[in-house]
Amino acid sequence: MYKLAIWSFSNHFQNKVFPSIKDNKNIKIKYILTRKINKNKDFRNVKWLKNKDELKSKKDIDFVYISSRNSDHFKNIKFALQNKINVICEKPICLETSQLRQLVKISKINKVRFFEIIQYKHHPVFLRLKTILKKKLIGNIKKVESEFKIPLKEKNNFRFSEKMGGGAINDVGFYPISIMFTLFNSKKINILKKKIIKENRLDIRGDLTAENENKVLFKLAWGFKSLYKNYITIIGTNGKMEVKFIFSKKIIQNAEIKFLRTKNKILKIKKANQINLAFNDMLKSDLNYYKDNLNLSFSILKTIEILKKIRI
Repeated sequence: MYKLAIWSFSNHFQNKVFPSIKDNKNIKIKYILTRKINKNKDFRNVKWLKNKDELKSKKDIDFVYISSRNSDHFKNIKFALQNKINVICEKPICLETSQLRQLVKISKINKVRFFEIIQYKHHPVFLRLKTILKKKLIGNIKKVESEFKIPLKEKNNFRFSEKMGGGAINDVGFYPISIMFTLFNSKKINILKKKIIKENRLDIRGDLTAENENKVLFKLAWGFKSLYKNYITIIGTNGKMEVKFIFSKKIIQNAEIKFLRTKNKILKIKKANQINLAFNDMLKSDLNYYKDNLNLSFSILKTIEILKKIRI
C-alpha cells in the first residue's frame, strides 16, 4: 500500500481526486497539508498539517500529491524533492522550463521522482486511439482538430489571476496542446499560425496551427468565456474518427469512438475512472515510464512557453 500526503485541500482535490481514489486499496491518505480542516467522516483517519515543516518530518509517506495553485507548484515540488519525498503534481507541473530543469537536478541528487498527472491519457479510450493509430486503421494521419473551451467567467477564480499562474493556456489550453505529444509522440513541432486573446494582460482564448515531423497538421483551440467544447477529430487517408469529451467531463465516464466515412461505425468504450488509473500507473511505474513522463512534460511546457511569448 502506498501512503500519501496531500498538499492543499483544493476544490479539485475534494471534488475530483478524492472521490476517484478513496476506495483504491493501494492508497492510504495519511496527511493533508492545509489551513482548511474538513471534519467530514471521510477524513476522520487523516492527520491535518498546518505548515510544510510538519510534512518535512514525516517519514512514513511514499508520495505527496500537490494540488496547490499553479504559481506554487515549482516551490512546493522543490521542497518535497529536497526532503526526499516523491511527488505527483497537477498540471502544469511548472510555469517555466528552467524551473523543470532545476527539479530534475534535485530529484537526481536525492534519488526521488516527480510526475505531472495528465489524467485523460490513462482512460481506455485514449489507449484504444493509440492502438488504432499504430495499426493505421484509418491510414496515414493527415490532420487533427481538437478544442477545449469552457464557459468559465467568475473573476474570483484563481484561473483569472496572473500572479497565481492562471490563464487559459495553463488550464484548458494545456490539453489540446498536449495531444501533439501524448497521442502522436511528436518530436518536433513547427508552429504555422497562432493567436492569443488577452483581457487585462491575461490570456483567455487561443488557437494554434502546427505541424510535426511526420507532416501531421494540428488545428487546436481553447478558451474561457466560451460555449463548452471538448473533442478530438482525427483525419487519415482512409477514414476519420471523432471522440467527444476526450479530456473528460465526469470522474467516471464511458466514451465512444465514431468512425466517419466508414458507415459511421461506433466503437463503445466502457466506463473508467481515469484519475484512479493515473495514480495506479504512476505509483507502480518503472524508470522508463518516469523518463517518458518527464520528456512529455518538457515537450508540453516548451510549446506553452513559446505561445506565452507572443506579443499582442
